Amino acid sequence: MRLEAAEELVRRFDMLPPETNVVAAVSGGVDSISLLHWLWSRGVRVSAAHLHHGLRGEAADGDEAFVRGFCAARNIPFYCEHASVGALAEQLGVSTEEAGRKARYDFLERVANETGEARVATAHHADDNAETLLFQLVRGARSGLGGIAPVRGIYIRPFLGVTRAQIEEYAKENGLGHRLDIMNLDDAYARNYIRHEIMPRLKRVNAAAAEHIALSAQTLRVESDYLDELAAERLRSGGAILGAARSTVPCRAIRSAPEALRGRMVRLLLDSLEVGKKDFTARHYKAIEELCSGDGSHLDLPRGVIAEKHGGVLALELREK
Repeated sequence: MRLEAAEELVRRFDMLPPETNVVAAVSGGVDSISLLHWLWSRGVRVSAAHLHHGLRGEAADGDEAFVRGFCAARNIPFYCEHASVGALAEQLGVSTEEAGRKARYDFLERVANETGEARVATAHHADDNAETLLFQLVRGARSGLGGIAPVRGIYIRPFLGVTRAQIEEYAKENGLGHRLDIMNLDDAYARNYIRHEIMPRLKRVNAAAAEHIALSAQTLRVESDYLDELAAERLRSGGAILGAARSTVPCRAIRSAPEALRGRMVRLLLDSLEVGKKDFTARHYKAIEELCSGDGSHLDLPRGVIAEKHGGVLALELREK
């Protein structure tokens, strides 16, 4: 199975120029094992990076041993690190899911820096992209409706146009074993519920639902990027000052902007604080917009962010800990 959608994405975004070194994030699941095998079989100079999260005991030890053996059989360089995601979640005051994500990306970037690999490949695919768009819609998010980016900095996602079913068929045709993370079966996690309950019902309406939703996400991403450029220019010309702990902008810059840009301007101000988009919804963006034109002067927002209005200037800043 050639995985034409992956080949097309690689060409479109020039993901794998000649002589490129790649670190592949490999958990041991069918998606990441297939990605690693696909890169290796194409002759890409690829290394595997596996993070042991310290959460699943012997099962996690088995994952590490499996990926290590898979790489050894193919002479693929293997990098592994052990983390205590539970302790990190407690330290940061976030969920284990979010702490695990931070630990993974920090680890991948360390491996890339230490080994000199130019790209980091993750195994996100079309179903992941569709699930992400649905998740963002139901939580009322303003951002994220473009789904997962095919390329973001050093990160590439060659499988973003490939469905989960196609990946599983690829693994079967190539005799690839893989590991199963039982946490992926727990519908207490919102994404698992969307994957197991919502997506199968949508596929009854249209068997290509995942592909169509993912394509819509790509279109939305292109349009969103253009509108973000317009919003950023409005902030610059309107006198915004962006900082990691405090960002300000004259309220008139928000009030005078077209409705399609006001929420984006607010989001770009929040993005400069490096607090992430999680927990911020359309309701929060709207409240900040209304603060610029209403009588109020103060808002308490997620992630320890405070919005205040003084003398016609809106300030967003991180509350001191």
